[in-house]
Order: sequence, then structure tokens, then C-alpha cells
Amino acid sequence: MDEEPERYPVKFASGSAASVENRRSFRDRERNDIEPDLPGWPPGQAFAVRGFLGKLGRHVSAFITGLLMLPLYIIASALGSPASPDKRGKLEERENEVDDFPVMWAGVGETARTLPWQLDPSRRSWRMVTEIELVESDGLVRITSYEDTARGSWFVSWGGGEKVPGSEAVLWSLPRKEIVGAEIKRFSMAESDFKIAFRDGSWARLTTTSSDGARRIVALLCSA
Repeated sequence: MDEEPERYPVKFASGSAASVENRRSFRDRERNDIEPDLPGWPPGQAFAVRGFLGKLGRHVSAFITGLLMLPLYIIASALGSPASPDKRGKLEERENEVDDFPVMWAGVGETARTLPWQLDPSRRSWRMVTEIELVESDGLVRITSYEDTARGSWFVSWGGGEKVPGSEAVLWSLPRKEIVGAEIKRFSMAESDFKIAFRDGSWARLTTTSSDGARRIVALLCSA
């Protein structure tokens, strides 16, 4: 019996620097906005780099959150729990991680533009889960989706964790040979972002739920 393909949760990444935190852009090779040109994509969150006051607000918010969470981290540490604040690695590309945050970089007709809009959290239901699947038997990389049974909201989710029957779908597939590289992007929370480069020169920046998951995805994509 064939083994089940490995699957990992995946979605478009979002910025972690104050100027672009929780935001993402979609660019062509001249850094023009290509969202209006992506066929069938529903409206999403508009992208803009924050100015001084916006960045200051994000820093103040992060400081207050850190103070509020500090007792929990101390208790978790005393109990031997691995819980700790998310860490972010070294800045690698200021133009793509602070001054802008493209998660799709592609000219007209290039592969990255074919990725499904469901990878964008601002365009989908909070109950939708998207996963990357690497199928050894037919040499394909797939993006699949399903609806989760979790209850809650965009901000708080509890319970669930199972697939709604009949909700699973294949959104996208590509021969693995069309992927020429994958790498971890260090400047991300818990270093969970990774970049996929396609044969035609286009690329996408995605994220998963942990640094370990990102490393596993990169290793699988790079093992041809």
C-alpha cells in the first residue's frame, strides 16, 4: 500500500517588521502591484507600508503585550515548559522585509501567479485550512484545502481540529521539477517562513506553523 503523502499547513507569509506587520504585497519584476491582474481573486486587505506613527503604535502594542505575557512565560519556564516568546532571525532583504513585503514575485504568465488565492488569510474563511502536499508517486506538489470544525473567530479559536466531511479539495498542483529551490527565511516569527523559487524565475514566500515544519518542507522540496 502506498504511504500517505506528507502534508503541512501553509499560507502566504505576512510581515513581522513594524512597517509591514501582518501585511503582504503581490509584485511583478518591476515591483508593481499585480493583485488587480490575478484572475478570479476576491478583494483582500489593501497593502501599505506604515509611516512613523503607525510603526510607533506597533512597537507600543508589542511592548504592552510583552509585559502582559511576561508572568505566563515565567510560570511556564518554572514548570519546565518550552513555551517562550517567538524569536525572529536576522534581517536578510530589507527591500522585501521592511520597505515592502512581497509574497508573490512574478511577471505575466509566470508560475507564482498560478498559486491559489485561498493561501491568503485575508481572502478566506478563518475555518479554511490550506496544506502543502508532496506526492512522491506522481512527482507533484499540491496545495489542498479543507474546512475545519473549530469554533471561535479570526482572533480566538478553540475546539474542533477535524475536517468537515466533503470539504477537502485540491486547489493547485505542479510538477516538482518546476521548483528549482526552497529556503528558510530567517526574518520571520519562529523562522517559520520559507521561499519557493520556480524554474521561470518567479517565487513565493509562504509560512507554516513552526520552524521545524518549515525545515521539513524545504528539505522535501529540495530533495529531487
